[in-house]
Amino acid sequence: MSGTTPRRRPRPPLRPSFVAHMGVLSGAHRPNTFAAIRECFELGVGRIEIDVHSLAGGDFIVTHDRRLEQETSGRGPVGRATPDEVRAARFLYDAGDRPPLLSEVAAMAAGCETELQLDLKDWRPLTPDRIEALLRAVGPVHERVIVSSGQDWNLRRLHAAAPSLAVGFDPGLYVDVLPPGEPAFLPRTEGAYGYRDDHPLALGRTLETASYLRERMDALATQAPAAREWFLRYGLVLRMLDDGFDVAAWLADRGISANVWTLDYGGEASMRAFERLASAGVARVTTNTTPAWTRALSASQASP
Repeated sequence: MSGTTPRRRPRPPLRPSFVAHMGVLSGAHRPNTFAAIRECFELGVGRIEIDVHSLAGGDFIVTHDRRLEQETSGRGPVGRATPDEVRAARFLYDAGDRPPLLSEVAAMAAGCETELQLDLKDWRPLTPDRIEALLRAVGPVHERVIVSSGQDWNLRRLHAAAPSLAVGFDPGLYVDVLPPGEPAFLPRTEGAYGYRDDHPLALGRTLETASYLRERMDALATQAPAAREWFLRYGLVLRMLDDGFDVAAWLADRGISANVWTLDYGGEASMRAFERLASAGVARVTTNTTPAWTRALSASQASP
């Protein structure tokens, strides 16, 4: 048995808290923009999630895209752009605005209590200079930052360079389920248990499904051992519950909290999903519709 001290199991919240996906709160502003992020800070949102990618210079860009020309007047891969090129770029839909730099968002966050979840989009291994750039950019709010990623190799690099920086893991590149019509990238195949999974254990049914899932989660935990939180597609969590495996409870036993993405309010079906996730012990729900959820939950509590 390992001599390491196990993490204390987190007490599940009475109700999951909401995370503003890509900084979207009211829906009046486009995702990952100054205006959307500023609104979250001004209204005291508990946590926002924004997408970040390293630049060829001492900063990161806030964007979900991999090429500047997808939404801006700039050209080329974002990883080759400099901070000055980002400052010079303009959104194609708004010539008066541009993507934020991470250092600018951190400066905006100073003086408030909002947590920042940085969803890291870099696939290539982070070099020491890019890690240093990230740490410098978030320096003023370091204690309120968690870096999430499906690229476990970068999470390990970040933790080795800055153990005090919180990191979180999304295992969807290894085990996942996809909504109908969503194109598959990774994992490339659907395994014998009905999950997308390229691992040899998924080649044939040799275990009960819940045991298979436990084996896979045990293995994945070794790939991101420093993760304080896991970020899972909400449909994946629900499918695991259907198959007899409560991943949120499994994580809690290891001192890790569960965050699901991206569940938007859309009436009774979404409320049923939310209630199942809450009962399972999910700590956070990432959403584009926080105000709608707040109204719906208040109404459900007020009804007899």
